[in-house]
Amino acid sequence: MDNELYLIHLDDYLSHIDGKLEMYDLLLELVRSVRKDLEAGEPSQAIRTLCAYEQQAHELYESWDISDAYAESGAPDDLAQLMEDELLPAWDEDEDTGTENDGGMADDMEDDGMNGETSAAAYLLRAVGQLNRVTANILEITKAMVVYENAIDRILNNGEMPENDCAD
Repeated sequence: MDNELYLIHLDDYLSHIDGKLEMYDLLLELVRSVRKDLEAGEPSQAIRTLCAYEQQAHELYESWDISDAYAESGAPDDLAQLMEDELLPAWDEDEDTGTENDGGMADDMEDDGMNGETSAAAYLLRAVGQLNRVTANILEITKAMVVYENAIDRILNNGEMPENDCAD
């Protein structure tokens, strides 16, 4: 699962963010309430408060549908069902590059004439996947350029002159 790109449904993403915010608020509220109970000299009330917040946290966690196996192991494979429900692969690993004349998306559109055999959403998802691949390639090229630039800087900073076949 290293560096794989996925698309997520907007509702799932917003739910994920809202769940994080709710858990954060719950934690802060718990700390304030227990601190207040303890400062007031009421440890039994602090215990009741802890139990109530524990129940709320458990209910919130249950709403996320995270498998118990993942909670115990931390193995991404144990999230397979949740990932299948919430994530869409940005592209298939075996998919072609999508450039014209190579059987890519443009040829697919010509083949079926956008006659409804393939939905517009499928074409859009494929286009996003292709853009993601191009972006990943550009990022790799940029990283290589930075490494190259750093090597040149080291040579110049050490007073060495790079070889130049065009020099007089």
